[in-house]
Amino acid sequence: MALCRALAGAELDAIAAIAETREIAAGMELFREGDPGDGMFLVVSGMIDIVKRGPRGERPLARLGEGAVLGEISLLTNELRSATGRAVSNLGMLYLPAPAFRALLAANSPAALKMVAAIAEVLAHRVATMNAKVLELADRVDPAGSRHAALNDAQLAEMHRAMQVWSF
Repeated sequence: MALCRALAGAELDAIAAIAETREIAAGMELFREGDPGDGMFLVVSGMIDIVKRGPRGERPLARLGEGAVLGEISLLTNELRSATGRAVSNLGMLYLPAPAFRALLAANSPAALKMVAAIAEVLAHRVATMNAKVLELADRVDPAGSRHAALNDAQLAEMHRAMQVWSF
């Protein structure tokens, strides 16, 4: 798991001590949009779809598999889940509960501090990716060479702001 790559053996043991295993059956929800973000998930096996409610119903955001990390922001904040995670196949998961992780942070655990640094790296990468996507959308033109009316600067700025806080 990328978030633990900098951890030494004893530090990894500290994180493993608070981790829980979870099995989720195909078709079941792991978490629902609007639920409290109570911890982070790591996909050990299986596939999960991430969907978000919109004016026209659910919209797919991503299909994630082994090694995917979900909900890392909830280790640090009390934000609500921004999307729903639904098992495509049977899922094997590791779950890090936020209260236990925050207790490690409060105790100045090197493991927790290194994971926070790794979370910051992941978020920086996501921001860079979203910046590139916003720019791509801003530059998109229709075959006649004019900008799509739906891609005006104010709407792009709002989309960019919203994407800055996107985490499941």
